[in-house]
Amino acid sequence: MEENQEQLAVQWHSFLQEYFQKLIQQKKDFLKTHIEFVKEQKPVQTDEINYKADDEYKQAIFEFIKDTFAERPKIEDVEFEDSHASLITEFQNLLSSVPDVIVKEQKSDRFNIQKEDSFGLKIRKPFKIFFFGLSKLPFHFINLFRKQKKPLKYWKHEVNAKALFERHFFNGFQNTFNELNQEILKEFTASLVKLRDFEDLPTDKNHTSFEESRFGFDEGFVKSVKLKINDEYLRLCKSYEEEFEVVGTFEYKEKLLNSNRLERDFKQFKKQFAKKDHNWHNTIHALFEDWRSELELSALQSFLQKSIKGLNNNVGEWNDKLQDNFISPIKSFLAEAQTTFDEEDKEGDDIAKKITQVKYITNKQLDQGLIQKMQESLSKNTILNQMDRLEHLIGDRIEKLANVYVVTKFNHFDKPLEDNELSSISNYELLSFEIKPKLNDKLETLKSNIFQKMGELLIKVGDIDEIVHYVLSSASNSLGSDTNENQARTIIVDGFERAENTAEEVDSQIQDVIENAQSELRKMSEELIQELQKLKENENVSALKIRISKAKAIHKSEALTQQAFDFIRHYFEIVKKFTLTYYQKAWELKEELSKRFLSATIENEPNRAVSDFLNESNQVIEGLPIIYKRLYAIEPLTDMVLFEGREKEIDKISKAYIVWTEGKYASVLITAEKWSGMTSLINYAVKNIKFNNVPLRTELKLNNPDPKNLIKSFSELLEKEFADKEAIIDYLNLGKKRIIIYENLQKLFLREMHGQKALVEFIDIMTATQKNVFWIGSMSIYTFNYLERSLKMSAFFSYHIPLEPLSDNEISQLIIKRNRISGFKIKFEALDKDANDKKFKKLNESEKQQFLKDRFFKELNNFAKSNISMALMFWLLSTKKVDDQTIIIKNFKKPDLTFLASIKMDRVFVLQALIMHDGLKLEQVANVLSYSLTKSKFLLLELLEDGVLIEKDSQYLVNPIIYRNTVQLLKSRNLL
Repeated sequence: MEENQEQLAVQWHSFLQEYFQKLIQQKKDFLKTHIEFVKEQKPVQTDEINYKADDEYKQAIFEFIKDTFAERPKIEDVEFEDSHASLITEFQNLLSSVPDVIVKEQKSDRFNIQKEDSFGLKIRKPFKIFFFGLSKLPFHFINLFRKQKKPLKYWKHEVNAKALFERHFFNGFQNTFNELNQEILKEFTASLVKLRDFEDLPTDKNHTSFEESRFGFDEGFVKSVKLKINDEYLRLCKSYEEEFEVVGTFEYKEKLLNSNRLERDFKQFKKQFAKKDHNWHNTIHALFEDWRSELELSALQSFLQKSIKGLNNNVGEWNDKLQDNFISPIKSFLAEAQTTFDEEDKEGDDIAKKITQVKYITNKQLDQGLIQKMQESLSKNTILNQMDRLEHLIGDRIEKLANVYVVTKFNHFDKPLEDNELSSISNYELLSFEIKPKLNDKLETLKSNIFQKMGELLIKVGDIDEIVHYVLSSASNSLGSDTNENQARTIIVDGFERAENTAEEVDSQIQDVIENAQSELRKMSEELIQELQKLKENENVSALKIRISKAKAIHKSEALTQQAFDFIRHYFEIVKKFTLTYYQKAWELKEELSKRFLSATIENEPNRAVSDFLNESNQVIEGLPIIYKRLYAIEPLTDMVLFEGREKEIDKISKAYIVWTEGKYASVLITAEKWSGMTSLINYAVKNIKFNNVPLRTELKLNNPDPKNLIKSFSELLEKEFADKEAIIDYLNLGKKRIIIYENLQKLFLREMHGQKALVEFIDIMTATQKNVFWIGSMSIYTFNYLERSLKMSAFFSYHIPLEPLSDNEISQLIIKRNRISGFKIKFEALDKDANDKKFKKLNESEKQQFLKDRFFKELNNFAKSNISMALMFWLLSTKKVDDQTIIIKNFKKPDLTFLASIKMDRVFVLQALIMHDGLKLEQVANVLSYSLTKSKFLLLELLEDGVLIEKDSQYLVNPIIYRNTVQLLKSRNLL
């Protein structure tokens, strides 16, 4: 080998050694980064399993490797020139120093037949020897006469040095390069498997350290790579020297150094390299996909175990509270009351006096105290709410799962994988379409059972009180007869024993409910864990894919059926609407004529009609289970799981707050109809908008336009005495930044002389402190509309947010979410005309229920006009029957309260005043309407007796059941 080429070969050898050391170091650095992260995040194992820590740990690792080898490898993306550009550049630089051609004298061996010569060469070589000898005859003849003999010179040969150098030291190294690259990738993959296994192993609290070297690329591997490069280098040098001697002679095939041949060899190498590299990256990608999938499922598994364990603990704590706060005190009370009448009591007290005393104590401590509070506790659906929240949280967690993961059939990662060996499954689809519905069904069944048991317990708890009262009354009544005191004492003692037995039964039933709930929850948890564990085992990929396909097919079939049904119904509604429009006009004309000519004959009808309707409504509602009625109680939401819709309103409040934090004015006024959910919206905003400060919040209860009352409310809110509004303004402007929420601003106003003073002072305080205080107020829409005309109310608030109408679907979800807590199945009852409808009869049961459900909520919302409380109330009124597991809902029928139109005008003005002011006291009604106190009192009492009004906290309000119709009446007369 020429000296220059030998130096270049040495340089190339050194570069290759360094190059592969860099490749190995890159992989080691990658592993080290991941190992250190896993080590930092890994929770230390303790005696008690911490599911929350496991969940957070798995999620942290998942997020860390979320984008690592996340894209599925494409073979066209593997370009040797791109991934190893520095290698090619270095060789091209070396090659540029090699001369294109070197002319050298042939070795003498080239003119002798060698043992290793091929058969063809042995035939041709004698001719070369003959012609060479023939050509050198003159030289030999002249050399005979020379004193100093000249050495024999052999023919020269041209060596294509550059091509020869490329053939051996670049193309010749390609197979070894491929082998080494595969070995590095194989070792890298094996190291990743060890890392993944280490991540999943529990960490001993006494042995948290580990050796990174055991994760791969140890000194032995690095040394083997160096030795392989050395051996290959020596072989290439020897091969180069051997071919160097014969290049340019007929002993060498010149086509081996042809540029096209060298390029073709390089292309073949790149193709093989790309295929092998791609397949190994398939393996690495599949490994990370499997790891990500397992992390996601393991995190979900820990989340489920944590959530169900937490629910179980809460159930146990709730049971402890029932025992400590109610059951034990009730038992103690009964035992103490019984000892009061013990035969051995020799105090000589009059038994009648004792009965009177026990009656009083019973009424105070048992009836109005323990029994009532225990019934309230049982009816609050504590367990059911938490189960519903669990269902909601699990659903949200499943929604966050990644969609599709690549899997392999055998789940082994010790060889390169072809594209056809990779498959894919969706954890989300299987969990969403199959496992989640099963879980929901089990939770619904459990909630239904608990709901039913709670209803029975409420009755049983009430029985304790009834028994005590009955026994005491019987004993008291018996004293007036011939029965002696001992017999009365016996009646009381026996009765209290029955009451104690009933209390024991309550206790036993509660324990059964608790134990059953905890047992079912544990069973659900175990079954879910088993299902999730199966998903981690890819050996059953085919079975999983079939299950997913089946679940998706069912879901898709239902969706397509529903889509077709919606399409038909849409066009049917258009035709129906067109027809009804003209029908309605004809009906209105008829009604108008009837009112003109027949109004005198129905003047007294409203009183009876309203009373009958309200009595019927009250009977329906009273006949429902107590717990079920409580679910639909007209009260602001505190459990935000039940909150639905209002995204636009929340966004506006959030935007206003951000604007305020930037130093701009951004006061907010929320307006809506009474019972439309303003307080629930504010509750949701407080919990979900990231306010920097805890809001100060107050709700005005009674109408009072006196500014002193406003000053008093600020003093109570800010916990500081103020003399006037200027003191409040100074305090708010000089203090820290605050968020203040004032609900029911309509209570600061009365439609009378000087009835706006308190409201004006509030506006003065608000506008003077807007830079330092973020104000949120709420007001009845009808009060706002009046004040908008008189005061231009919206001008004082930067953001006026009227509550937008809710969609039919949102109203549906509001109600369905509440029902879900009870665990009851809902069944909508069809109309008689539906039985004769051919299209309806062709639907399956699920499609029929969906049709009836959509129709019901559309008609309900058309009536309720997004008034949430109205919708909830008329949902209850539409409840036909409550079975053990099912609630039957009859078709919604808009109540016919057109008789309200016949109410006399003085009573109509009363209704207008009450709705505009959101309730008034007697004196306020007289002042607002300029009626005498006596007239106002008689009007209110008449409307109260008829059920049109209700009285609450000394205020008169329009009955919620007819609120919507009353509003429509007032609007039709341009009074609202």
